Amino acid sequence: MSTPQPAPHDAAPPRPGRSLATRFAVALVACLSLGPLMTGLGLWLGFLPNQFPVIQNLYAAGPAAHAVWFGAGVLGIAAIVALLRAPRLAVAVCLAFAIAYVFGALWLLGQFTFGAWAAIASVPLSIAAAVAESRRARLA
Repeated sequence: MSTPQPAPHDAAPPRPGRSLATRFAVALVACLSLGPLMTGLGLWLGFLPNQFPVIQNLYAAGPAAHAVWFGAGVLGIAAIVALLRAPRLAVAVCLAFAIAYVFGALWLLGQFTFGAWAAIASVPLSIAAAVAESRRARLA
């Protein structure tokens, strides 16, 4: 068994992984983004079955409602990238994501869904992630 070679003096010390708040916020926003992205894709390609009342409401809503709903999914992807790269910017992007998600759910589905509550919860979670990441960066 050989001993590991020491790191050169000019190498940066390894940084610890992301904070728990950041990982949880990324997982929450990723799960929430799948709904608008997949539904938007289903509306665009027309493969959603038209026999259910909720799906009929989705088809009956106008293109503006579809754009808001699909935009919520795109904002979710942007929030994930911001959470991983610029946590302070992620607070604003998560707020925009939550607004688009809530209004899209109310407009398309006609009700305040559990996902809308979870989207609202992503905003304080992104604030906690930004604080945790700034503390982690200050310690490193």
